[in-house]
Amino acid sequence: MAKDLENTMNGNNVYILTEINPETTNGLIMQLAQWVNSLEPKKYPVKLYTPYEIIPEGTNILNVWINSGGGNQSQLLSLLNMFNIASAKGTIIKTYNIARANSSASMIAVSGTKGYRFMYQDADNLIHYGCSRSTMNHPNELESINKDLKKSINLMRNIYLTKTNLSDQEISKFYDIEGAGKLNAVQCLKKGLCDWIITNDGRFVKNIKEIKTRG
Repeated sequence: MAKDLENTMNGNNVYILTEINPETTNGLIMQLAQWVNSLEPKKYPVKLYTPYEIIPEGTNILNVWINSGGGNQSQLLSLLNMFNIASAKGTIIKTYNIARANSSASMIAVSGTKGYRFMYQDADNLIHYGCSRSTMNHPNELESINKDLKKSINLMRNIYLTKTNLSDQEISKFYDIEGAGKLNAVQCLKKGLCDWIITNDGRFVKNIKEIKTRG
């Protein structure tokens, strides 16, 4: 099965293995921007390739490896904008949730190219409001902070509505009930947050009957 995993890994690699903040991701964003800028526009392959097939040589591919508790939304937007530019140039964005994709990292995981979003069997994905770190110097700033927070929540909601099979009601439940948005790999596969589960014995699975669910 190692060869099958190797087939999925051709292309450029990005590693998001820590909190998403300016200190940890500014350099990554700059490197990614340089790579994206160097890409020649290409068409997506006509067919959707499975992990057991090698995508034709010359296809633009970006592998995004994720094990992160989330972090800063402005950093998230910078990363997603790089992904959008790369996608516009015909790049396949492959996301791999290798342990946890929480909060902002969850939105990165679901924003890969549909059909190429992978999640390890024992990984988790956490959807929640997040927390605001805004500070006020004057009470009049409260209204502005509230507007920014609502804008942020709507942006998050739109990502899940467009990238997954989650309904607006489900997203609201995940936001409103503490811990309700922590989903395992089987739940993510059912709800369209990932397209493939990589099992502990190295298989790529789209049918949940083929793996044992976690208690």
